[in-house]
Amino acid sequence: MRSAAKRAVFIAVDVFIIVMIVLSGALGIFETVGSLWQSGLRRFIFFTVDSNILAALSALVALPFKIRRLIRGRPLPMPVLILGLASTCAVTVTFLTVILFLGPTIGFSTMYVGNSFWLHLICPLLCIVSFVFDSESDKRIRIPHALFALLPVLIYGAVYFMEVIVIGGWQDFYGFNAGGFWYVSAIVMLAATFLIALGLRALENAVSVIRRKR
Repeated sequence: MRSAAKRAVFIAVDVFIIVMIVLSGALGIFETVGSLWQSGLRRFIFFTVDSNILAALSALVALPFKIRRLIRGRPLPMPVLILGLASTCAVTVTFLTVILFLGPTIGFSTMYVGNSFWLHLICPLLCIVSFVFDSESDKRIRIPHALFALLPVLIYGAVYFMEVIVIGGWQDFYGFNAGGFWYVSAIVMLAATFLIALGLRALENAVSVIRRKR
């Protein structure tokens, strides 16, 4: 696929991601089925919803720069790439948590019903594809940049800890405090998030190197 055509396709993909996340979030407020069993604004207590919103905002921020790149050929700024890495890492955490933990324990049919199908599966996969194959960075995304990808999980984890452990306002719907071992869950999630960020970084860098050699 020619470069200009590929860039135009990925702009369309990003617009689709934004639209589907907004629609899934808005319609999900009135949804009473599926894994995101809370209706109304309480749906925003889930990392699934928050990570997808971050992905939509990241795609929205990148959109004018991608349009500029399409017209003038200018590369995406590094801050846009870092934001893309952080948001893609967040939805990848959502995607893998469903695949490896929530799906086997709660049931995949519950995880992928209604709007959860888009937020748990389709939008995260599209975000991964868009980040890896459309960043086209002229500069390598370095390991320290991957640390920014920890911020969404750190912020959400701090809120989750306060609400579940300290205040008791939320149920432990992710089961991270099972047996009182919340600190183990915290270490595992942060380590896994950093490894995911490094993996996404490595894939994007590899694709960019191949592109530059052509």
